[in-house]
Amino acid sequence: MGLPVNHTPLSRSAPPTPAGGTAKRTRPLIVEIVGPAGAGKTALLRTLGRDPRVHAGVRIDRVRQFGEMLGHGIAVLPIALTLLHQGWKRLWYGLLHFVRLRTLPRAITLAAAGAEADAILLDEGPVFSLARLSVFQQANQGAGRLADAWHAELDRWSGLLDLVIWTDAPDAVLAERIRSRLKRHQIKGGSDAEVAVFLERYRQAYREILASLTTGKRVGMVHLDTTGLAVDVAAGRLLAELEQLGLRRNA
Repeated sequence: MGLPVNHTPLSRSAPPTPAGGTAKRTRPLIVEIVGPAGAGKTALLRTLGRDPRVHAGVRIDRVRQFGEMLGHGIAVLPIALTLLHQGWKRLWYGLLHFVRLRTLPRAITLAAAGAEADAILLDEGPVFSLARLSVFQQANQGAGRLADAWHAELDRWSGLLDLVIWTDAPDAVLAERIRSRLKRHQIKGGSDAEVAVFLERYRQAYREILASLTTGKRVGMVHLDTTGLAVDVAAGRLLAELEQLGLRRNA
């Protein structure tokens, strides 16, 4: 089943490139695909990953990076007391996402070293983790260690990410996709109203995070409405956007 996108031009906010063409880069572009459940992130990631210029998907090597993960886990323990009143499950997942945020840069470096790609494409990357922490742990709110740690990670990644691709679609489209696919999801059995509330919580988190990341054009953004064209067409349009930021052009 193809991933549709809209027929209107992509909404784009991106760092400027030097006059006269594509920017010269000394490292791969770091790009993350985000969006609410059912927006088509996985299909788009797989399609873009077929291009040899793109390395799609980065996973933390738990064996190779065990010592680093342990160190980061100890470092984030001071925020555990803030999370503890939310329950053990939220405590665990909150700490896990903070560890991921701190460990992922090294995983990206390892992936870049092992691939001759111009772009590293992330799913469930830093913006995803920051959004999860915002939605479920309210880590972006108030003051104290938890909020300080969240904003420190937001600031760190503003200097590491080059582009965020934000996929989305109307609630009715997303609800149908969530309910019709085999993949489990916590909101799959919810009513239309419950699905809408859940999706909007994520959208609001993404809005706030991306507003901060794109301030001063530190990070570029492409907004992709997934309700009109096939996934290969959407991928082609996104590759053209990446070429503007430094992806080598196909011969």
